[in-house]
Amino acid sequence: MKVAYIRWKDAVSEEASGPGPAVAQARLVELQEVGFLLDESEEAIVIGMEVHNDAGVQPGRWRLHIPRVSILEMRVMDLEKFPKRRRKTP
Repeated sequence: MKVAYIRWKDAVSEEASGPGPAVAQARLVELQEVGFLLDESEEAIVIGMEVHNDAGVQPGRWRLHIPRVSILEMRVMDLEKFPKRRRKTP
């Protein structure tokens, strides 16, 4: 199994009732995610993750489909080689 770190740009919505021009480039958001690499095609990468009590998202298993054209950086590593966190002992 492989673990993937992906950094990409995505769309953002905003309320349009206020003053000011619509500026396309200024409203994209840069996101980062780490998850299990589940599948990939010419169009998209799919990673899986488990979410625990994250604000606004129901806890459970999730699949995230990221369009390749939006990816800025992607690193993939075998799970066996992934650095393990050491627990601090009291």
